Amino acid sequence: MKITQQAMIKQTQAPLPFLIKSVGILQLNRVDLSHYISNYMSENPLMTFANDDALMFGSESGAEGINLDEINASTQTLFDFITEQVELFYRQTPLRDMTMWWIEQLDTNGYVTKTLEEAVQITGESDYMVLDGLTLLQQLDPPGIGARDLRENLMLQTERLDSAPNLAYIILEENFDRLVNRQWSDLATIYGTDLADIRAIFKFIQTLSPIPANLYQAPQTEMIYPELEVTVANQQLTISETRFQTPLLTFDQAYYDELAQIDKPSIQAYIKAKKQEFDQLQQALQKRKETILRVGTAILSHQKDYFLTEETSLQPLQINDLVKQLQLHESTISRAIRGTYVQTNRGVIELKSLLSKRSVVKDTSQDAVLTALSELIESEDKTHPLSDQQLADTLNQTKHIALSRRTIAKYRSQLGIPSTRERKIR
Repeated sequence: MKITQQAMIKQTQAPLPFLIKSVGILQLNRVDLSHYISNYMSENPLMTFANDDALMFGSESGAEGINLDEINASTQTLFDFITEQVELFYRQTPLRDMTMWWIEQLDTNGYVTKTLEEAVQITGESDYMVLDGLTLLQQLDPPGIGARDLRENLMLQTERLDSAPNLAYIILEENFDRLVNRQWSDLATIYGTDLADIRAIFKFIQTLSPIPANLYQAPQTEMIYPELEVTVANQQLTISETRFQTPLLTFDQAYYDELAQIDKPSIQAYIKAKKQEFDQLQQALQKRKETILRVGTAILSHQKDYFLTEETSLQPLQINDLVKQLQLHESTISRAIRGTYVQTNRGVIELKSLLSKRSVVKDTSQDAVLTALSELIESEDKTHPLSDQQLADTLNQTKHIALSRRTIAKYRSQLGIPSTRERKIR
């Protein structure tokens, strides 16, 4: 029986191990990481923790997490998740506005519902601007987001994976119909390869998700555990890992050597595979540990004044700034800061919240502008509160923050501050 596109869509949702392979172990928060390693170890008797994982035994180990409610965390929707990436990755430009427009065209599965031609007609933008905006959206997480059809979704996921077979992307691009209809011989002839390679590519494609939105998992952890810690002494910051840092593993060499003495092909194949599993997981854990510390140190150092002086607001900082500084891919940084918490003198903070979105004011963070606006309204004469235009004029005169009346109204709404008439005390 031929497999159709509809049949491919009915593949089951990708389990947690698929997420490890597709977006890396860096994607997991600290609690999910412990669960994943625990499941992995239950199937591999040759690996143990180098040190006891503080999260593995709950309260018995003295691991005291922090309830998400205590830090006012809320469940993040897929739309929020994608929008946040745009705000952190890109500065305010017409191209970013175009990308935001495309986000509004996403359906619940993560596909865009408008064609390029329709986008040009609706927005009045050029062909190039419309296509560039969609391309930026398709570079975000989860992989496949913003695809226009199943084929493009699978191509977007494939190009993210180092483990993808060499011909997988090009076959999806050029001969998708032949692939889903299992025309193995035709494909083997076209690409000068054998049937086994084509079947391996088809098997790989079946591990991908036909619904990109399914690759997004909203944070479900009720307790969080800070992996980094900031201490302040003599006006200096010290950044270090906590006992909840990424756990590393130890290979049971003695047991491996014992099994290696058994002269049976099945045993030899088994221990070889388990040794390879250990090496791959240990390498991934080490990379996660180093990346989080490196990215966290860069962010916390940039926001040094925020922790040294209580009145100081966050400084402008976006992921692209970190990309240039650290020479890491933006998706790597994005995954390192999401779901990673740091213990500070201001409480427990998620790393991504320390990346302040730039406001419409050059070189001033949105956080600083909102703080200035809030303080101005708080100090106004409540019997004669300032209008939005008066607020704009005052900020420009006293803080050199030039904002339009419309922007003032937008920021005031974000702060939950009522209008001039509603603020007036009679």
